[in-house]
Amino acid sequence: MIQGGLSETTRQCGKPTCVCQLDPARRHGPHLYLTFRKDGKSRSLYVAPEHAPAVHQARAAWARFWELGCTLADRNRTAMQAEWQQPVHAPMPRKSTLGRKGRS
Repeated sequence: MIQGGLSETTRQCGKPTCVCQLDPARRHGPHLYLTFRKDGKSRSLYVAPEHAPAVHQARAAWARFWELGCTLADRNRTAMQAEWQQPVHAPMPRKSTLGRKGRS
């Protein structure tokens, strides 16, 4: 399981005579990247073609984990809200002793 996003990009190489310099449709790629945040910064990691199936599977596992976590959190929130809305039993009012005669 891995957290992050997957994106595919095409690249223009640095060779001046390459066709990718003149025709955007003939750029190199697409290349797969895993994007994530670390230490408050956005990072990307190149994924070689032979590792793409494993990365897609690991990313899908994270998505399922996240979905299950959100479902569980929603159920807990709903249960908590229902519990908070239960009627609270107020203490019985005390009888007033004002106005009674014959008592000291």
